[in-house]
Amino acid sequence: MKQNHKKIKIYSESLCSSANTFENFQSIKGSLEDLIVLSKQDLTINTFLKSKLIDSSQKMDIFRKAFNEAFNKELLDILLVMIENDDMSLLVEVNKGFVALAKKKLNIAYVEVTSPFTMDIEDRDSLVKELSDITNKKININFSVNKELIGGLKIKMDDMLFDSSLKTKLENAKSKLIGV
Repeated sequence: MKQNHKKIKIYSESLCSSANTFENFQSIKGSLEDLIVLSKQDLTINTFLKSKLIDSSQKMDIFRKAFNEAFNKELLDILLVMIENDDMSLLVEVNKGFVALAKKKLNIAYVEVTSPFTMDIEDRDSLVKELSDITNKKININFSVNKELIGGLKIKMDDMLFDSSLKTKLENAKSKLIGV
């Protein structure tokens, strides 16, 4: 287990060293997340990567041909090393480590915004700019919709939650009334 932690750290640091810009970070992160989702949804990829019948050089050639156009060179090189060392089972943890290291290196805040409706692009851009101005960080943002919120927003930034949703305000008012 300790060996896995060392490998995860090495792979995560290697990925982080190749993420020199916010855009490059987003590209690597997106590609890793897509690969993780793909490998969970399509069991043939997992079976292929875990197969003992196919040697690592064949796996690497097939993987290189399949993803050469989709992934940047540094990411592909690191994934090929992971395949060669039979370490693809560590991919989820490597991604987590990479994101944590890159957030520090590039001064990035991860933000999740939940609203009761789909926000238009101008509102999204305005929110990203305001959050970036307030935090002095680059913002990596994810938007989602939850119609139960009725109005307002829930904004989760790293480990902080700002909840201005109408649903929460109504629940708080109800609690105060019942408590009276």
